[in-house]
Amino acid sequence: MNKKAIIIGFVIGLATTFVGVSLYTVFIGIKLDLTANEIINKILSSSVLGKRASIGVLLNLPVFYYFLNKKKEDFAKGVLMAIVLVAVIFIVNKF
Repeated sequence: MNKKAIIIGFVIGLATTFVGVSLYTVFIGIKLDLTANEIINKILSSSVLGKRASIGVLLNLPVFYYFLNKKKEDFAKGVLMAIVLVAVIFIVNKF
């Protein structure tokens, strides 16, 4: 087990989740004709972040399968750990 690869996969998983949430928010913001400042405020707000994060985590699926297909299981473990961490944070935040 390569701990460095797991950590890199974890960081990639968190970054991919952030990119997914941002892309989803920008897409919805454009559909609702929001200004750039309003879109940035929505990305940083935590009012409906759980719902957006569940959509953003979907972007991790291709990354996860890419690492599995390239026989980089340790990177895939890190991505999976990032998904679980995001899920736990939003479950705890819900209560």
